[in-house]
Amino acid sequence: MEVSEIKTALDAQGEAIKAAMAKYDQELAEHGKASTELTGQIDELSGQYKALRDEIADLAQRQTPAGGEADIVKTAGAEFINSDQFKSLATGEREKARFEVKNTVVTGENMPFEMQRPGVIPGSFAPLTIRQQIPTITVASNSVSSLRELANTNSASETAEGTAKPESAITFEPYNVQIETVAHWIKVSNQLLADAPAVAAYIDTRLRDGLAQRIDRQLLLGNGTTPNLSGLTDAGNFTAFTPTSGANLVESINKAKYNRWAVGEVVDTVIVNPADWAEMELLREGAGSGAYLYGAPGTNAGAQPFGVSVVMSQHMPAGSFLIGSLRTSAIIYQRQGAVVEMGFVNDDFTKNLVTIRAEERLGLGVDRPAGIMYGDITAA
Repeated sequence: MEVSEIKTALDAQGEAIKAAMAKYDQELAEHGKASTELTGQIDELSGQYKALRDEIADLAQRQTPAGGEADIVKTAGAEFINSDQFKSLATGEREKARFEVKNTVVTGENMPFEMQRPGVIPGSFAPLTIRQQIPTITVASNSVSSLRELANTNSASETAEGTAKPESAITFEPYNVQIETVAHWIKVSNQLLADAPAVAAYIDTRLRDGLAQRIDRQLLLGNGTTPNLSGLTDAGNFTAFTPTSGANLVESINKAKYNRWAVGEVVDTVIVNPADWAEMELLREGAGSGAYLYGAPGTNAGAQPFGVSVVMSQHMPAGSFLIGSLRTSAIIYQRQGAVVEMGFVNDDFTKNLVTIRAEERLGLGVDRPAGIMYGDITAA
């Protein structure tokens, strides 16, 4: 039975009980006792009322959070049935019962029919895919300096006895990674933080996710000009890929993979725009009428063309791709993990506001640009 139906039935039962009790009083006044039929009618009405009351109590219990207590609605009939006068009447101890109703609540805010869903219904959280491909180490300074190999000339060869041995050459260059700060903030009221802890916790989650989203983008596209990170596609951090006219994505992946293999780099990851990979999933044999190359729709064939794992990112420009041995070619230097702090700024105190700030400090180092290749999928 629906809540509205129970409420209507309760009201009707209450009125019926009140009418029966009025008739009971009248018969007592006229005859000194009530008829057996009327007494039975009162018993039947009270039983029906108790059943309805138990049903509404059960609904209230199911809608009350664990550990809480529900307020059972108190109608005139319910209060009468719970009274000592009615109990003594029902047991035959007295023939007449009088009950006065005070401050009766029949509808309104105490009715436990509405349920509050806990927490906050979240918005969309975009997948974070790039950072997890790159190892991270913690540092304790604002920059990291190192020396990396710039070029290696290997002249090793077989030599005859008594002849001059060939000379090889290795050159190095200093390499510096600057630690940058990624941050944002939001203002909220003191009342919100105090009265809605679920909302406050959600704000914390959203601020941290905002940092992570921006960092994922900077790791790929940062241009290296402070305060930007020097991302994987920043000049000097990759080897340029020369595309072939008319090539599709998997063909360019194959070409780039073996281009890097030839210089000693075994690539393991390719970053692509989701729209470009979607085209690959639709590739079919023959003239486009044969079987799907990457598995029929409804099956999970995986995304590893030629043994290279595909990582999709909305930050990768459509029509371009990056391939490389990311776990050995790049590294994230983390100075400070994501921190969320609260405080008063300017006139926050007088306005009952709090400023919540989230920030993280890190830098990206590309140790071996030869291990990363980046460019267009096909020639224009």
